Amino acid sequence: RKPIKDAIDLLYKRHVVKGSDKKGKNTRRGDFAKALKICLDESFGPHWHVLVGEKLGFACKKRNQTMAVFKLEESMVVIWQSPGIEELEPAAAVAAQVEEGSDVAPVVDALRDELARCAASLGGDTQVLAAAVRKRLTADFGTIWHVAAGNDFVLEAAENRRNHVLLSLPLPGNKGHSHTRLVCFQHEQFKGGSNIDWPRLLKSLPYLLLAIFCFGYMTLNTVCKEENPDPSQKLRQRIRSTFCDTDWEGNMQYVAAAALVCFFLTRRAG
Repeated sequence: RKPIKDAIDLLYKRHVVKGSDKKGKNTRRGDFAKALKICLDESFGPHWHVLVGEKLGFACKKRNQTMAVFKLEESMVVIWQSPGIEELEPAAAVAAQVEEGSDVAPVVDALRDELARCAASLGGDTQVLAAAVRKRLTADFGTIWHVAAGNDFVLEAAENRRNHVLLSLPLPGNKGHSHTRLVCFQHEQFKGGSNIDWPRLLKSLPYLLLAIFCFGYMTLNTVCKEENPDPSQKLRQRIRSTFCDTDWEGNMQYVAAAALVCFFLTRRAG
């Protein structure tokens, strides 16, 4: 945990404390949140969420041992990863499921209805607001919802989130601020994240195939054309029985052709 805290302190000083005076505080916080999310994604695997702000409320579901809350000057920094599943409370019956790419209008309608129903009892408490909204969204649309509420915050969420909604609305009891910002989205993560860089791996595929072709051709050319093979060399005997009775030269040409095709495709994609 200490390396993470040290990284957060360093990034906060770089982007917020020593950031350009031409940028507003929330803009600098946004730069800090993006930099921190990139750092977390690269160090601990995707997909991290980063929330930064003042006097904010949040209600989310976390993966075990991934959530942390830090206080830097007047700013609160919250980081977490989504779990894969969430068990619903016995009283929560899922009426509908919001699928990826669907219209978020039903979500907005549910938010407005919930706010109209409980606005008077909130008393301007953004933490109570976030918890109430998350409970309603989970009951109406299933899991897993993450909610943040407040007047002065930025949220850098995982790229593959869905049903992302941002509302700005008046909240009774919210003194000194005309509107409260409410951000909610769905996201789950069934694995802890992988550090595999798939684009880089695909770009290296042609060179891997080329290496297989070179070593394979040299090996088979030596083994298959051997006139008096030594029976005591089990590995050579196995290679000979597996590959040499087939058209191994033609098969190796297919590997070379695949390497060339992959090379041109990755060059064009890049």
